[in-house]
Amino acid sequence: MIKMMQTETNAIRDCRIEIEREQALSTVVSDIRRSLDLDMIVQTTIQSIRQMLAVDRVGVVRLNALSGWDEGEFVAETVLPRFDSVLAERVKDHCFGEQYADAYRNGRIHAVDDIYDAGLSDCHIEILSRFQVRANLLVPLLQGEELWGLLCIHQCSGPRRWQDDEIDFVSTIAVHLSVAIQHAELLAQTQRQTIELNETIRALKSAQVQLAETEKMAGLGQLAAGVAHEINNPVNFIKGNLQHAEHYLNDLVDLVNLYGEHCPSGITSIESALEEIDIEFLKQDLSKLFGSMSIGVTRIRDIVRALRHFSRVDEVGLKQVDLHDSLEDTLLLLKNRLQATDYRPEIRVCKCFDSSASIECYPGKMNQTLMNLLTNAVDAFDELWLDANLKPTNEPMITIRTQASSDKLLITLEDNGPGMSETVKAKLYDPFFTTKPVGQGTGLGLAIAYQIISQHRGLMECRSEIGIGTQFSIELPIEQNLSQLANASPELLTDR
Repeated sequence: MIKMMQTETNAIRDCRIEIEREQALSTVVSDIRRSLDLDMIVQTTIQSIRQMLAVDRVGVVRLNALSGWDEGEFVAETVLPRFDSVLAERVKDHCFGEQYADAYRNGRIHAVDDIYDAGLSDCHIEILSRFQVRANLLVPLLQGEELWGLLCIHQCSGPRRWQDDEIDFVSTIAVHLSVAIQHAELLAQTQRQTIELNETIRALKSAQVQLAETEKMAGLGQLAAGVAHEINNPVNFIKGNLQHAEHYLNDLVDLVNLYGEHCPSGITSIESALEEIDIEFLKQDLSKLFGSMSIGVTRIRDIVRALRHFSRVDEVGLKQVDLHDSLEDTLLLLKNRLQATDYRPEIRVCKCFDSSASIECYPGKMNQTLMNLLTNAVDAFDELWLDANLKPTNEPMITIRTQASSDKLLITLEDNGPGMSETVKAKLYDPFFTTKPVGQGTGLGLAIAYQIISQHRGLMECRSEIGIGTQFSIELPIEQNLSQLANASPELLTDR
């Protein structure tokens, strides 16, 4: 009777254990399916195994295929406090890859009740005893047909006879854990590929922007150079003839004066003509007219020179350039836009230049950057003064400063315009981003300017506050290293 009751008790206990394991298995599988966090999945799973089997340690070893599966590392672990942690420990078994890897790849499960009574080699016993293992259960973790790692169940306190239902329980969990690892690694791979794809798209977009802007600037440069050439020829002709005409006029005036001194008066027709044309006024005013024409021609020649310098179509490669000249040329080309309009006063420019601003750069690209920054400042003033809701009280002003050191040149362009919000600043260098109305901006200017400064191994920083204004700071090296420029941006070497 007692024996029968004991048998029934054992049966009930076994049934209860089986139910608990089924529940634990269901929970583990549910957790695996519910989460994509591989670390959390693995840790939750091995914790459930250790508690369910009442073992001392459960760990996951990630095997290194490049070592021929002879090396691995514990990447996850749960262990009782009285035993040492093996987390991040590296395992080296020089015979594992050759003798056992294929067997585990084919689903081998290795259960050792006592490492000292299982016929293990001395080196194998040494590895296990280093981790305080006395009984060992190893189940493979597979990725398709490849061996990913091992699920390790350790009894450290003493020998243990592994039961078939325990082995089945761990094997079933290992299958689900393998699937979870595969899904997580596929997700990680997809995320990496997505990042790489986004980087590629960004690079292609940047290259597209650079190409489009380069083509546009090349066309504008050719046009500017052509216009400058066509204007320069007649201007030189006019300039030369003005000098001769002034000499001829002076000769005629001298002749008239001599005639007045030596010829008798009293000829009525001559006196009437002299009175009608007011010869004294003509002598004074003609001199002023020639002076004004000479000044006008000089201004045209300055604009032509600025256009030629700005386009730089006849220069290829790095050049030593004085950026003070580049700034002056850019301001000259913008002179008309800086003048007062019917809705805003003149934009004053304050120049605080250092004694020197000579650097090695690609002149055309640097001129393009300065033009973009100054044009944006003028556009901001126009928008500010056109806004009927705003009534600016400050005189519009752009302040340009240069400061040279032994190896760097700092350029700051500051305005007291409307300023920008943090949202706008965050997108400032994004290609095609613009706050201007449709048709009034491509959104490429600052993106290209930022690229050009970066390609020159420089830094560009923007500070802006709504209602206060905006400041762009550009730091450029005085000298460039051609190899470093080539590595940073090969397309820069084909500057036009």
